[in-house]
Amino acid sequence: KMLRFLWTDYTFPEDGASSRGLARLPTDVQDLLKEITTLGKRAAGLHAAAGTLGAGAGDSVRLALLGVVLKSANLPESYPQARFCLWLKKNGIYEQVRDAVEAQGRGFRRELNDMYVSPLIAKGLLAADPNFADSEKDARAALRLQFPRPNDITTDEFVTALQDALAPDGEMPCTVIILDEVQQYIGDDTGRSFVVQEVVEACSKRFGDRPLFLGTGQTALSGTPALQRLQGRFTVNVELSDTDVETVTRRVVLAKRPDRVNDIRATLDGNAGELARHLVGTKIGPRSEDKSVLVEDYPLLPVRRRFWEHALRAVDRAGTAGQLRTQLRIVYDAIRHTADDPLGTVVPADFLFEEISANLLQSGVLLRELNQTIASQKDGSPEGHLKSRLCALVFLIRKLPRDAGVDIGVRATSEALADLLVKDLARDGAALRRQLPKLLNDLVGAGTLMRLDNEYSLQTRESSEWEAEFRNRQARLVNDPTRMSSIRAQLLGASMQESIGSVKLLQGKCKEPRKLALHFGDEPPQGATHEIPVWIRDGWGADDKSVIADSRTAGSDSPIIHVFVPKTLADALARVIAAQSAAKATLDYKGVPSSTEGIEARQGMETRLTEAGYSLRTLVVEVVSGAKVYQGGGSERLEGALLDKIKEAANASLDRLFYEFNDADDHRWSKVIERARKGSDHPLAVLDYSGKTEDHQVCSAVLSLVGSGKKGKDARAHFSDPPYG
Repeated sequence: KMLRFLWTDYTFPEDGASSRGLARLPTDVQDLLKEITTLGKRAAGLHAAAGTLGAGAGDSVRLALLGVVLKSANLPESYPQARFCLWLKKNGIYEQVRDAVEAQGRGFRRELNDMYVSPLIAKGLLAADPNFADSEKDARAALRLQFPRPNDITTDEFVTALQDALAPDGEMPCTVIILDEVQQYIGDDTGRSFVVQEVVEACSKRFGDRPLFLGTGQTALSGTPALQRLQGRFTVNVELSDTDVETVTRRVVLAKRPDRVNDIRATLDGNAGELARHLVGTKIGPRSEDKSVLVEDYPLLPVRRRFWEHALRAVDRAGTAGQLRTQLRIVYDAIRHTADDPLGTVVPADFLFEEISANLLQSGVLLRELNQTIASQKDGSPEGHLKSRLCALVFLIRKLPRDAGVDIGVRATSEALADLLVKDLARDGAALRRQLPKLLNDLVGAGTLMRLDNEYSLQTRESSEWEAEFRNRQARLVNDPTRMSSIRAQLLGASMQESIGSVKLLQGKCKEPRKLALHFGDEPPQGATHEIPVWIRDGWGADDKSVIADSRTAGSDSPIIHVFVPKTLADALARVIAAQSAAKATLDYKGVPSSTEGIEARQGMETRLTEAGYSLRTLVVEVVSGAKVYQGGGSERLEGALLDKIKEAANASLDRLFYEFNDADDHRWSKVIERARKGSDHPLAVLDYSGKTEDHQVCSAVLSLVGSGKKGKDARAHFSDPPYG
């Protein structure tokens, strides 16, 4: 409707204001509308038709589309009545027949609905054209015969009717035909899609560039296969963004009286402390850019607007949450809800549940049992009403995704619930934060909510059974120190392996690759190898003093690296290990239920498993990152990160493990070994040493170098002194 009025620049008769003069339009759009006016002056004027398809034409796409155009031309939407009116105008008797009907006290348009049986129309027609029929009965029969009610019309008939309605003199005006909800009308019906395309193409062929067809929908054309064929004809795609939706709500629904803007700003500034604490630490918490839209959004708060957007997407199975109409309706109802409240009142976040609960029930997102639980809290008392609001808000928060990357960090804790429930900025905050803990405990005691660490979740009969199974398994694991120790050791070992197990070392000028050999347990690593031994112990099986003592006992020549993981975050680690193991075991035991309540309970347990896994990974990384590293001899590595400590300690241990390596190190050994592999009989390298080193030490070093690693497995060392071969 907006575009229809802007296209023709409709002038309001009351004060002479024009549509384009009232609208806030970008400059480029204003310029284009002026060009359209110029085109209209050169042609037969401007015309605009707009309407919703499927509003009364049955299954006929052509009749539905034609009805939109006929209505815009001030003709009946029904095809037979419109054809009759066009016939009357063509023969110059339209006004005469209309006046004759209205002289009898009837509305002509209303009488047209009974055109085939109306005596008034038959009399008026015979009075205007006595040759039309011999009697009123014959006139009514002629009307039924000449203007029948078809189930459908051909494309040629559509184009002819379009021309008769808009261009009776032959020249078509510059016309925009706006088909609202065309995407919903077509849906998955490829037949309807084909007819729309055929009609648009036929009009383009007959009238050239005079008609402009515009179709609206709720999602992109590419989102529905049946609509993809239309992209060749509807070539310009315009998609609304979140910014567009926010702009519409602010300018249309949330517009403020200019004389009250300063009062609103002063109120918000006076409660800035309350606003700044809402959902702090989450991804949708207060932002610096919120200040620029705070007054425009009032009585909505930017934090709660973002919460609504995420909650709507989380519960949206029908794909309607992103519709502009849906968001406008919710915002409009929210404004009506608070319109009579004093300044400083804001829309609470749980208002969203009241708006969408019926749709959630219908789509199956909200279980009927949960809805009854939420509604049953309202016992007529203020506390009962607040309990119901709490349960509704807990439901919405628990529906938010918890997967990494999409988790916004909002949890149903007492603090977060208070932030979202505040309605009176000046009074509610402190009162709610004192009152909610007791109400939440009452709800937990009544079995309405269950507490998961610091957050809450709604409970059904089925979820209670799942919760009991989870608690039993969790308690058994907590009371089984042997199993708990085994799981913890596996987690720490896997994290240590991931952190430092892949370290690659290159020794000397010849860049000989070396590896670390991780060793766990109370006994030291045994045997001489070509790998750097890393002895790892944790505070649950050893202590820092014994690790330091062992490193000192090993001596400064020992290549062993001693790593000690302190016993930090022990309680949190045990709690999360038990939660993850119990959740996984419960899911395995319960299997996949068939009932809606069981599916909901399983989804809740899967969410708990995901959360526990994420928390466990974070905790283990934090524990391992605090590990201490000691060199043989007792000196501690003091680099910042664990990986840096290990690398520096390993480089020092290389000289201890391969203490003769430097005597034979040379960057040309790769060429020597390559020529040896090719079978050369000539001397390949000459080792020049000053004589300070004993011959057998030199030979030992060279043989050690050539015979170590993959490079030297097929190589031989030759010396000029026969005793050393």
